Amino acid sequence: MKKGCRDYVGVACVDGTCPKTVKEECEEYSRSAMRCSQCFLNKGCEDCALADTEYCSVRNEEESR
Repeated sequence: MKKGCRDYVGVACVDGTCPKTVKEECEEYSRSAMRCSQCFLNKGCEDCALADTEYCSVRNEEESR
């Protein structure tokens, strides 16, 4: 199971290939709406820009335990 959180910021979120963004721009080419946590491009912490930074909520949660 991939590790992730609500603050996920993956490559597709910022490079213009986010399916949600594409759907808004090109309605006829896109899939139905999905949650970011269900996105096939979401690799969890593996490709999150916030992983291992002070802004990572997963890291901060683990440190507070």
